Parts: sequence; C-alpha cells; structure tokens
Amino acid sequence: MASRGYETFDHTADIGIRAWGGEFSEVFEEAAKALFSVIVDLETVTPRKQRSLEVSRDSGEELFLAWLKELLYVFDTERLVLCEFKVLDLSPTKLTAEVRGEPLDNKKHGLGREVKAVTHHQFKLVRDSSRYMAEVILDI
Repeated sequence: MASRGYETFDHTADIGIRAWGGEFSEVFEEAAKALFSVIVDLETVTPRKQRSLEVSRDSGEELFLAWLKELLYVFDTERLVLCEFKVLDLSPTKLTAEVRGEPLDNKKHGLGREVKAVTHHQFKLVRDSSRYMAEVILDI
C-alpha cells in the first residue's frame, strides 16, 4: 500500500472514505481529497482559487471530523470544489491549512454524489507502527 493515499468504500446507503499517511497531516490532506472525489472528478478541477482555513477542537479526533465538515461547508455555501490541500500547521487541537480549487461548473466538473454530512458513525483515527489511518462514513 502506498505511503499515503485514500479510497472510498460502500457502506449500506452511505459511502465511506479511508485515508492514510506516514504523517498525521497527510491523513487530513488525503481525507480531504477523498471527500471531494466523492463529490466531483478531481481530475477536472483546476486549483485557481486559494483559501485559508483554520479549525480548532478539543481532540485530534474531533479536529479531524471538524476539518472535513468545514470543507463540506465551504462547498455547500460557496460552491467551491477543492482539489489541493496543504496542512501548514497541525497540533492535537488546531489545524491551519491552504486549500485550492475553483467554483463549481456543472458542465466541467459533473457532480458525483451529494454529500449531506460527515458522520461520527464508525469513525476511527488510528496509528500503527508506520502510518496513520482514518475511516469516516459520509451521509449521502
């Protein structure tokens, strides 16, 4: 398995995303890619617009979920599809990142699945000897 990456998996009437990386920050970046890969074909998105994001929570697990929820909020409110994610600073309770993408264009991007929410259901964020791994179920 690659040192970092993501995949999606079916889960009843929902969809799951699994992300992994050698560094804690890589799991955040890969999970963000996985989220947007469910919404659009990432290959069609051009990183024309940059935005900074900051998220704070009481624990690493809550921070991870809040990060994905914030990205989904940006998509829902600004109709901005994102394709590049760079974590600039990460502590157990705070994340600062730069994200890039462009406004949604149905003709160019073609919508995949509508993601209604990032859930806590069967969420896991673990570390083994060589990498971090997260699994999240998305309500579609």
